[in-house]
Amino acid sequence: MRERLFPRWGAALFALLPLSELLYLPVDGQTMYAAALASLVCALLCAGGARIAPFWCRYRILQWALALFALWPLTQSLARMGLFLRNTVFPARPLWSLILLLTVCTLLTATTGLNRCAMWALPVAWAAGAVLALSGILTLGELRISYWEAPAAPLLGQAGAILRALLPAALALSLALPDGLAGAASRGLSAGGTLLALLSLRALLLLGPHTAALLPYPNFSAAGLAAIGDFARHGEVFFAVPLLLCELGRCAALACVLLLPVTHSYGVLRLGQEADRPAHRQQ
Repeated sequence: MRERLFPRWGAALFALLPLSELLYLPVDGQTMYAAALASLVCALLCAGGARIAPFWCRYRILQWALALFALWPLTQSLARMGLFLRNTVFPARPLWSLILLLTVCTLLTATTGLNRCAMWALPVAWAAGAVLALSGILTLGELRISYWEAPAAPLLGQAGAILRALLPAALALSLALPDGLAGAASRGLSAGGTLLALLSLRALLLLGPHTAALLPYPNFSAAGLAAIGDFARHGEVFFAVPLLLCELGRCAALACVLLLPVTHSYGVLRLGQEADRPAHRQQ
C-alpha cells in the first residue's frame, strides 16, 4: 500500500514555504498586503494542484517533468541560503563550500522520504512560529504606528514578485502529493502567509520604510532589536536559525520530488525496480 502523508504534516510542510521567504523579503509599506495577497493566490493554485496530483503522478513522463521543474526552486533556495550565511555569519568561507554543505544536508534528509520530511516539518513549523512570536513580543514597545501605510497600487507588483518566488516550490510539492491533501496545502500556505505578512509589518514598524529599504535582510536586522538581557543579546541569530531550518525542510521536500521518479515511494528511499525484485521473485 502506498504511504500517505497525514494532513497535519502536509499543512506543516506547506507552512514552511512562506516562512522560508521571510529572510529575503524586501520590506516597505506595501509588503504586508503583497505577502498576504501572494500567499492567498498561491494557496488557491496549490489546492487545485493537489487535486490533480494523482493524475499527474500516474504518468512517468509527467513525473520526470515535475522533477526537472522542482530543480529550479531547489537550486534557488540553496544558492540564497549560501549567500545569506556568507553575508551574515561566515564571511570568510567561500560560497561554494557553504552551498555544498547545504546540499549534503538536503540530500541526507531527502533520503528519508517525503512523508518523514513532512513529519520533521511539524516541530520545525511550531518552533519557528514560537520564535517569531517571541521576537514580535520583545519588540512590541518599539513599534511606530506612524510608519503604517494604506494599500496602494505598487502592492500588485510586489505581490507578483513574491508569488514568483513562492509558487514554483509550492506547486512542485502540491503536484507530488498523494490525493486528499488539497486542504492541507491551502491551510499550510495560508498560515505561513499570515506569519509572513505580520512579520514584514513588524519589520516596517520597527525600522521604517527608508531604513528597511537600505538593508539587504530587513527582517533579520529587525530581529536584532529583540534581546533578553545578556542571554540573548543577538536576537537575529535566534530569529534566523528556525527560518533556515524551514528552508532546509523546503529543500529536502523538493529533493524528494526530484528523486520521486527514481524512488517510486513517499517513504524511505529505494532504488525503483531494483528494490522490487525480491517481491517479484517471491511471486
